[in-house]
Amino acid sequence: MENNRIIYRDYNTLELVPTSHQIGEKKVLLSNSETISNITQLALNKLYANDKVDIHMHPTMDEHFIVVSGEGIMQINNENYDFKQGKFFLVPAGSYHNLSAITDIEFITISIAI
Repeated sequence: MENNRIIYRDYNTLELVPTSHQIGEKKVLLSNSETISNITQLALNKLYANDKVDIHMHPTMDEHFIVVSGEGIMQINNENYDFKQGKFFLVPAGSYHNLSAITDIEFITISIAI
């Protein structure tokens, strides 16, 4: 793949697809097949009120979260954090985490292979 490839997308026109956890939906802005970087995925995600992503971990991937709107609870290694607009999270590879939506929430995820 060429290193100088420009990707330009309007995320308002992207199709919503199920998340890999089968909870909520996402619009994939960039996938690992489109870049030579360690990014495995960049996505705009939506969970709906009362959705819950079960506890899990990624052994070889850091996961970054940027909260755009809504309110929820992020649990990382048994510690709870407010998941609301303006918050940023880095969940390091090997960390157990889950996410519970109190209201509808939108957030950006950047997944990076380590």
